[in-house]
Amino acid sequence: MTSKPTSKLSSLKNVYNNKVLPVLIDKACALDVVSEQRALIVPKAYGIVLEVGVGSGHNARFYNLQTVKQVIGVDPHLHPLAVQRFANAGIDFISQPLSAETLPLEDNSLDSVVMTFTLCSIPNPMHALHEIRRVLKPTGTLYYAEHGLAPQPKWARKIQQIITPAWKPIAGGCHLDRDIEQLIAQAGFEVSGQQGFTQGVNIVGYYYWGEATPRDLSS
Repeated sequence: MTSKPTSKLSSLKNVYNNKVLPVLIDKACALDVVSEQRALIVPKAYGIVLEVGVGSGHNARFYNLQTVKQVIGVDPHLHPLAVQRFANAGIDFISQPLSAETLPLEDNSLDSVVMTFTLCSIPNPMHALHEIRRVLKPTGTLYYAEHGLAPQPKWARKIQQIITPAWKPIAGGCHLDRDIEQLIAQAGFEVSGQQGFTQGVNIVGYYYWGEATPRDLSS
């Protein structure tokens, strides 16, 4: 007797996840405040680039054509707009509809990695970061612009942790309470260069940006 309501709810979820959510994410990722964060790090990428969570290709217009040879974009929910936007930007682009948790790339084969507003929604972020470190050259650089757990105040962090379980289903698995730089460091990277986060309190968008290099783990 309860199969019909359950089936209807499942159907509504599928419509939301497959039709509505991609549009919402594309619009949210085009906001000025998000584009400002992209502009801080994407132009620094060089050589053969891996972009993790390429989505609908909003980073395409920020790449420096003088320094980038090729961009390999991975995303399990790769949007058709990504290919179009990279083509419009004049970038040699290879799309891979895959998760960063298992990358079909050789060890030490990439010059740089770009990761923007992606780590929040990867089911196993440590697996993804270990894979990124594996394929990145020892001299390569990870450039990131993410949002996550607020460094302060404590009450803001607590709110993020409380609302994350309710937020994830409506935001494509997005976690508001991940400590971005701690995860990157734990995966074997040295956070370097200029990095920072937004001033003030924004529960949903506490932005991190910066760069990191593979740490020597032999010693």
